[in-house]
Amino acid sequence: MKYTYLIVVSLMLASCTATQTKGLYELESSDVVPQINGFTQLSIFKDDLSEEIWYTKNPTCVNVTLTRKDAFEGNGALVIQWNKQAGNCPWLGLGIGWDGWAAKDLSQIYPYAALSFRVMTNQKSMAQLPWAIGFEDFSGSQKWTGATADVVVNGPIGGQWTQVKIPLTKFGMEFGDFDIYSIKQLMFQFESSGEVMIDQVEIVRL
Repeated sequence: MKYTYLIVVSLMLASCTATQTKGLYELESSDVVPQINGFTQLSIFKDDLSEEIWYTKNPTCVNVTLTRKDAFEGNGALVIQWNKQAGNCPWLGLGIGWDGWAAKDLSQIYPYAALSFRVMTNQKSMAQLPWAIGFEDFSGSQKWTGATADVVVNGPIGGQWTQVKIPLTKFGMEFGDFDIYSIKQLMFQFESSGEVMIDQVEIVRL
């Protein structure tokens, strides 16, 4: 009888231990927030055309829509059509004030991270995008760089999703009167003409 009691107690303890281990694993896997050096404001665009996104309000020059088909990830991607030659649009572009337009401190990740997005086109393939891409701080200062061929991963850009990955250091935020501690938004300036889909705009590790 004594031995039977000990066996039952041992089985109960083993069961409790296994349950606790599983519970701990589930907590870790579901509660982990993606981050780089403590910076968690990584997702810039994913799935929805929200109030954080603004663009030139002239459909002759720029037209931005959301598609629920063929997204790179999730269930939404942006379709951008632009034509600078159409006229009557002194500036063609789009901005994203991600994380509810909260200030973003990029200083803690600046040397170790990149701006990344996925792009594809059903038109003629492109070695690079005829865009300028920039960050703006809350004082209105801006830093820009190009979406040149060297930042297109395994290009050219065509009918399959291709990554554009731009190290943050290419923006030169450490120079001039620019507040890297208080970023307001990401901006795209369109040149020439074209049509692309973009998705999964985010900050990633280099």
